[in-house]
Amino acid sequence: MSIFKITEDIVYIGCNDRKIDLFEGQYVVPEGISYNSYIIKDEKIAVMDTADKNFGKEWLENLEEALEGKNPIIL
Repeated sequence: MSIFKITEDIVYIGCNDRKIDLFEGQYVVPEGISYNSYIIKDEKIAVMDTADKNFGKEWLENLEEALEGKNPIIL
């Protein structure tokens, strides 16, 4: 898993895609890309962005680890 605490309340939960060769089907990315996704923990929990469906399992594991047993409210 690849979570990274930026602060106690902001956690990076993204994934690295080293196999992709074109970003959005048009921009060459020889070293791959990162799906930048974060959670912000406050009175409510905000999830900022997700990742490509090929990284769904890894992203959900990162999210679960970062939530530390808390449940976000889905709006």
